[in-house]
Amino acid sequence: MACVNKSIRPFAMASCAEPPTGPGHRENWHGQSHLRNLHKKTELNLGTPRAGARGMSLPRCIRPGVTWFITRRVTRRHYLLRPDEDGTTQQIYWYSTGVMAAKFGMELHAAQMLSTHLHEVLTDVRGVLPAFKRDRNRLVANALKAHRGWPEEVFQRASDSCVELHGAEAVLKEIGYTLANVVEAGLVEDPDDWPGVTVSVNDIGQRVIEVERPSVYFDPNNPNWPERVTIPITMPPALIEAFGARAKEVLVSSVREAIASARAAARSAGRFVKTSAAKLCRIPFTRRSNSPNPFRSRNPSFATGGNAEMAKKARAERKQFHELYRRALDALKKGVAGVCFPPGTWRWARELLPGWLLGVTTISLEASCIPQKRAS
Repeated sequence: MACVNKSIRPFAMASCAEPPTGPGHRENWHGQSHLRNLHKKTELNLGTPRAGARGMSLPRCIRPGVTWFITRRVTRRHYLLRPDEDGTTQQIYWYSTGVMAAKFGMELHAAQMLSTHLHEVLTDVRGVLPAFKRDRNRLVANALKAHRGWPEEVFQRASDSCVELHGAEAVLKEIGYTLANVVEAGLVEDPDDWPGVTVSVNDIGQRVIEVERPSVYFDPNNPNWPERVTIPITMPPALIEAFGARAKEVLVSSVREAIASARAAARSAGRFVKTSAAKLCRIPFTRRSNSPNPFRSRNPSFATGGNAEMAKKARAERKQFHELYRRALDALKKGVAGVCFPPGTWRWARELLPGWLLGVTTISLEASCIPQKRAS
């Protein structure tokens, strides 16, 4: 949690650490001394801290028109996203995604939800991805808790993986990976056989999914929850730009290759389990996956599908953004008036600073500036 302590100096950051709660935490909490000890242990275990503010994640660059590959995992690897025979879990995902995609202007290209995690490829048309993820994931989690009678959190506390896709090659690769995921896991021979949430490659650019409001959690008397919603499965803009009328043909060929490779990998690894959809839907959702845990695996911020020139350009853009962001944040903490954050800044410009301080209701896409005085 972040806060602004106005009693010290303008925009100065105050300590606002709160004691952790829940099982496994000690009752005696010593505030900042605890945090300092935690930082020391982190340095000893992991070596030199990351560049930037110690203990903080790197700033997010959220721009309109970007296509993303998103992965969200379930807490403790439980099978909470397991498909249901009556389709309730699938319905919760599609309905929640449809409502929030319409609200925030998201274009969905591919999706597949396994029992422990979710993959999506989508385009953020307006540049509001964090808001979409926050509200959509909250809906899915709350509805699943009501549906399953689950008393704890649904998604793991670690942040999700958001990979910015640069170019058609990256989009093709991640859509192929998404749709072939259930095959690589050895659950089915073809993704179209998966009883849970998935998109067929033939759906992309053609199908419009229509889903009714689930009978759990969503209040039919609340106007925010319409009786039914629609979700167009659209063709990624990068593929249209690169291949034009051949975009669908190229995409189908790429996905089929990915599925064939996944099928061969699953069989050679001995993890191919042929079972019926009914048995898959009856696996207890309290069970936990025993497959290798992707702990401390790489979590890239962007992908280029092997295009070295595009990767070089993306690295330079990301480096420039982080440098401009750091300079703006340093100036803000020193109380400098009229600070402008670089284009794409999300957290300071849209989450932490109140609207009256920004003096505007809509953040400019060119720059996010802190005005010199409060707007009258």
